[in-house]
Amino acid sequence: MPAAERGVVGYACGRCGHSWSRPVEDDLDVYDTVRVDLSEETLYGTVWQVDEDQVQVLDTSSGRLLWVERWRTILY
Repeated sequence: MPAAERGVVGYACGRCGHSWSRPVEDDLDVYDTVRVDLSEETLYGTVWQVDEDQVQVLDTSSGRLLWVERWRTILY
């Protein structure tokens, strides 16, 4: 995603045409609480590992551990 490479995530509402952006989190640490915006769902969890482009998150509702792209995480 080109916007993520620049450190910004862009959003656009197809219904109302409104658009906005937010910075990509660059200060995530282990045990931080995050929201993860996936294309099929939004989940909340705890950071377990942080890589340059990915974050491993423990989903608090299901208990599953998954890797997600850093730009999908929002520090909560």
